[in-house]
This record gives sequence, structure tokens and C-alpha cells, in this order.
Amino acid sequence: MTNVLVTGADGQLSDCLEDISHSYPDLKFVYKTIDQLDITSPEQIKQSFAERDYSYCVNCAAYTAVDQAEANTEMAFKVNAAGAAFLSEQCKKSGTVLIQISTDFVFDGNQDQPYQESDYPNPLGVYGSSKLQGEIEVMDIMDRYYIIRTSWLYSEHGHNFMKTMLRLASEMDTLSIVNDQIGTPTYAGDLAKAIIQIIKSNKDQFGIYHFSNYGETSWFEFAKTIFKTSGIKITVDPIVSEEYKTAAQRPAYSVLNTNKIKKTFPEIEIKPWQDSLVHALINVQMNTNLQTAIKASIEAGKAIMEVYNSEFAIEYKDDKSPLTLADKNANDIINKHLQDTPIPIISEENKQIDFSNRKSWNTCWVVDPVDGTKEFIKRNGEFTVNIALVEEGKPHLGVIYVPATKVLYYANTVDNTAFKVKLDDHEADLSFIIKNSSPLKPKEKNQLTQVVGSRSHMNEETQQFIKELESKGEQVEIVSKGSSLKFCLVAEGQADVYPRFAPTMEWDTAAGQAICNAVGIEVINQETNQPLQYNKENLLNPWFLVTKH
Repeated sequence: MTNVLVTGADGQLSDCLEDISHSYPDLKFVYKTIDQLDITSPEQIKQSFAERDYSYCVNCAAYTAVDQAEANTEMAFKVNAAGAAFLSEQCKKSGTVLIQISTDFVFDGNQDQPYQESDYPNPLGVYGSSKLQGEIEVMDIMDRYYIIRTSWLYSEHGHNFMKTMLRLASEMDTLSIVNDQIGTPTYAGDLAKAIIQIIKSNKDQFGIYHFSNYGETSWFEFAKTIFKTSGIKITVDPIVSEEYKTAAQRPAYSVLNTNKIKKTFPEIEIKPWQDSLVHALINVQMNTNLQTAIKASIEAGKAIMEVYNSEFAIEYKDDKSPLTLADKNANDIINKHLQDTPIPIISEENKQIDFSNRKSWNTCWVVDPVDGTKEFIKRNGEFTVNIALVEEGKPHLGVIYVPATKVLYYANTVDNTAFKVKLDDHEADLSFIIKNSSPLKPKEKNQLTQVVGSRSHMNEETQQFIKELESKGEQVEIVSKGSSLKFCLVAEGQADVYPRFAPTMEWDTAAGQAICNAVGIEVINQETNQPLQYNKENLLNPWFLVTKH
């Protein structure tokens, strides 16, 4: 196990590292916020390094307020220069490789071609000067270091140009954006991947490297692309820097040449900035919708448990399926949350909308307020709240909340991430959820094939499926769970396969399919051998199989 210390936790680069670190189980990342580790304090640095042996330290801590730095020179240099020096001294003593993050602002912008690592730095302001001094401190003190200069960093996290543009677009009809400063927008998620690739390469090619996305643009064109990609209609006017006075002067041209890092670390991918922007914008929207779904599911779960812990009446719908006050209350709560989005809703407990209207829906929510009402009535705890976001017939977000155990499953198929977390109570504290979630990992195939069998639906076809497995010499064990928890068993590695050869509706399966898909598990239509589709004319599902395809 390789231990990696990350300073400046809760910043956008640190958050992006945390987003993808679960995919690298051989790396143990330890994140330290400024409250946990102030890099301007040698004593705090010493204490942190005494906790464990670190092979690498990624210094994401920085004073990045470019304009404020002009009036706070001492603080900028204290963090960006002295802090880097203190960290370098401890890394050298501990035998730790330091990865120092720097900036394109070390250059004056007078070139007309991308800056190479060997080009002479000449910062225009305090921020760039303090970061350059930090580079000098690292190089003077250490031999084993990587200095990575990057440019125009943005992501779905923290404060950055992309998020500022999205916010301003919701507040204003017209924006004026500088058009005579040229650089390369760099997605912090791509930089995070590059850092991990450098760590995993285990090379000793130390020195200064440039990393950014590919291409160049102006702030004006960057803004226009953000709005166009997001489908936002707003007037954007180009202006020159002289018309937008700032305390700090910016380089007119700060594109970085990335040939060195590509040649030294060929596994690092340099994506066009436009492609990475699309990915980041999808994540922004996905994160917003995922947070909405999580809050809705937990609040609905709290209401469900209030009914669960009381005496309740049971009604029966036209299809003879049971209905309780929990279904109704949960549905009202979920509708209240989801109606804040501009996305239509398909819910088991809503009035069903005719396909002539639904067929134009490219995106929709698919909801089961209480999946497993029979389990709810039996009071065995195996009922769930299911919320999925479906796009073009495919589930992209999935949330399954288990009110009786306060366990939350959630997934985003765009990033192929799925997680599980145990809550202390029915409260949607998103920071707690993010920090305490564990990634789901499907089971590796072994001698024992664990098959999920429903207590209520172990029909002849399912029994025949199990017999066929046994006839092939497989040792089969039946694992039973109610509701959409059957999907979760496969996604988290407690079962290999879930055959469902009995009726289900789209709201029974959409969230579970999203969670399974995010970890490489397919939900296959047994008629077409293709993934289940959603928002069909007939909301009844065909028989399906949940397994690695």
C-alpha cells in the first residue's frame, strides 16, 4: 500500500482526487484540510508526517485569490512560498516525493507560442510571484519532486470560472467577458488523473512539468462554450482587458506546452478542453440531481418509518397490490423535491401519463416511493425508496434508500461510481454522506455461485435457471432479499446473479439498474439480450437477468 498525503483538502483538486481515488485501491490517500494541517506551521507538518510513512505528498494547499494577493502579499508568500519550503523540508527528511502544484501565472504572457518548462518565468503579479518562489524553494531543498504547472483550472467542485458563469447566467441576461486573454481551460479531474498516473508510474523522472487540456481559447469563448453546451440562452459580449479592471494583471497568453509530460508519462491522456468541459458540465448537473434524489429519498424514508412504527391501514389498488399511508406520504415528499427540477416524473403512485405525451421525454425521473410494500406490511425491514434519473431510455443516476436500516446506495453511471453509506439518522447531511461512503465492488467469480432468489417469486422458471447452473457443475447458494435490495446484493459483491423471471415495473428496477451499471453489472432483457429500457409505451418490464455480461 502506497500512502499519499494530500494537503489543501476540500479544494477542487483535492475533491477531484477523492472522486477517483476509490479506483486505485493500492493507493491510500489521506486528506488534510487547513484546520488539520496548516502548511505554514512546521510543527503541524511534523505531527502529520509522524502519523504514518508517506511515499508521496500532493500539495494542493495554496493562496489562489489572484486579485486579493495584490493587497495581501505577506499572506500569499507565507502560504505559497514559505509553506512549500516547510513542506519540502519535511518531505526530504521523510523520504517523501513532493508533488507541488503551480500555475501558468509564473509567465508574463508575452510569447505567442505555448510555454515550455524551460522558458524564463516572469510573473506579472503577487500571486504568480509567490507561486514561482514556491517552485524555487522546492527545487533548492529537494531532489525528488514534481512541480506541475497548470492553467485555468475548473471543475464541478469549489469556486471557479465555469461555476461562476453558471451562477451568473441564472442571475443576469447579459454578460461581458474578456476576449484578449488566451489560455487553456483545464479540468481538475483530468489533472487529478495525471497526478495518480505519475504516482503509479513509480518513475524517478523528477522536475518541472506542464499539464493542461489540449487547445487554446479566450475567457469569452470559454464562457460561450459553457453556455452553449449547457443549453443556456444568454447574451455574451466580448470586451478587452482594459474594460475590465482588476487589481492583478493577467498574462495575455499563457498556453502551456505539454509535450514533456506526454513523452515522459505516455499513459497520461491530454484531452481537448471542449471534451473535458462537456464531462464537467454533465457532472455538475448529475451532482445537482443526485443530491436532490438523495435528499428526497432520505426525507421520504423518515416519513415511511413514522408509519412503519405505528398502526396503519392497508388498501388495495386495482391490480390487487397493497397500498399504505407510507406509500402516499413518501410519494408526496419525493414529488415535492423532484418538481423543483424541470424533469417530468414517472412514479408508481402518480397518475400515469399516456405514452403519447411521455414519448417526447428525453429525460425523466422514475420513482417507487416504497418498493416492497409487502415487506413493509410484513415488517421485515426489506423495503426501499427507489429514485432513478433516466436519459434516452437508460438510467444514469440511481438512489436506493433502506429506511429500516438507514443504509443509502447511490450511483452515477457517467463516472461509473456507486457507493454505500450507513446514516446515523434520517437526515440528508451531504458532507457526511460523501466522507463516509464506501465504493461498491462486485464479486469476483469463484467456486460458489450465489443466486438472488425472491421470497415471493421463486417460480418454476427461476428454479429451472438454478438447476441449469447446477447441471454445469456449479455450486449454487440461494441468497434472499426483498425489494430492490436484490440489485444491491449483486452490485456490492454479496451475490453473482439475480434472475427475475416474473413481472416487474420500470419503477421497481430503474434505480437498481443504475447502481449495477455503474459497477459493470448488466441488467439484460431476456427477450432481446439487450439492457432494459425505460419510459417505454408499456411500463411493464420483460424478464431479465442481472449479472456480469
